[in-house]
Amino acid sequence: MDKEKVLNILRNSSNLPLDLIRRLLSDKDKDIKHEAWNYVILNINDKEFLLELLSFHDTGTRYRAWNSVPEFVERGILTLEEVIKRKERFLEMLKDSNKVVRALSWYVTLKPLLEMKVVSLEEVLSYSSFLCELINSEFHEVVQDVMEEFEISCKFI
Repeated sequence: MDKEKVLNILRNSSNLPLDLIRRLLSDKDKDIKHEAWNYVILNINDKEFLLELLSFHDTGTRYRAWNSVPEFVERGILTLEEVIKRKERFLEMLKDSNKVVRALSWYVTLKPLLEMKVVSLEEVLSYSSFLCELINSEFHEVVQDVMEEFEISCKFI
């Protein structure tokens, strides 16, 4: 199926099979993945599927799921306890090989999860070397902001 047709289906449907959504959330095309995520936010209230996304193999999609945890909990779809049981899958993203996922997990997703007490600062600090690895990358400013906010120091030899 061509890209425009897939995007059109995602934008104009409300009851697509979850297997299809899973496949599209793993698609190599970023536009399709983005639109599949928009579909999830607008149409999916299935607790088991959303919990599955917190451990999803594609870390770009997993990042989006964790970023939406406050909304899912506030809407009563997921409970804090269910999320906490899966926190290791968030912590893995703090050291992810995909630098975009890693930087955004530190910069965007971490603070709300700390505020909700999904993770503790002590747990997170054990991953700080993975944040520090990004100091000389295109994410330099993000790293600086996170270091300041959470009082993380990067020691370089």
